[in-house]
Amino acid sequence: MSSADADTVLARGSSLDSPGDWAMVIGILALYLAVGFGLEYRAKRRRGAQRPVKAAAKGLFAERDGSAGADPQQYLASRMVMLVGALATGGAGFLTRGAPTAVQALVMVAVAVVAISAWAYFDYRTEPREES
Repeated sequence: MSSADADTVLARGSSLDSPGDWAMVIGILALYLAVGFGLEYRAKRRRGAQRPVKAAAKGLFAERDGSAGADPQQYLASRMVMLVGALATGGAGFLTRGAPTAVQALVMVAVAVVAISAWAYFDYRTEPREES
């Protein structure tokens, strides 16, 4: 077997082998949690919670049943906006896979920031407001 054949065989088995790949996955998960916490915190603070940080931490992992005043269709639409943003970020990573890691990370971060901003804006625009 030539060295070119050996490289081809080895290339097929390398998925999430390097620490950089795992760091990227962990970074994406941490970013998702940070954005989710930020949105929960904002919602709790607007609703006048006594301890918005604690309420947001609890609400981050609370099961949504739709009885808390949230419209199930709006919740689904919000999650679809989030999913499209995640797919766009993954697509950007896929399309820049041949670029240096720093370039790939910068492109993915830029697309993720745009996607997160769109998601937050959608949630802000569709959030029910109380008449005063």
